[in-house]
Amino acid sequence: MIVYRIKLPVEVATVEWTGHNESELTTFTSGGFLLVDPEDGEFAPDITAKVYDRLHDSWIGVKTGQHIVRGPRGENYPIDDGVLAETTEVVAS
Repeated sequence: MIVYRIKLPVEVATVEWTGHNESELTTFTSGGFLLVDPEDGEFAPDITAKVYDRLHDSWIGVKTGQHIVRGPRGENYPIDDGVLAETTEVVAS
C-alpha cells in the first residue's frame, strides 16, 4: 500500500440539486443531468436524478439535497452536504 497526501489545492464548482432546479443543473453539466423515474427501477428509490460523468463515461444517481461537483477534468459527480463541509472551504460564491 502507498499512502499519499493531497497537497495541491484544487478548486471545484458545485450546484445543489434542490429537486426544482433541473434547468440550472442541465446548463451546469452541459446537458448531463436528467430526472429519474422512480418507477423504472434503474436506481434506488431515493435517487431523483442522474448526472453524467464524462471522465468515467457513466451515469451516477443523485439524491435531492446533494451537490453536483464539476471536477478539474470536467467530470461531474454528486456529493453529500456533510462530506462537502468536512473536506472543502468556500473560496467564492
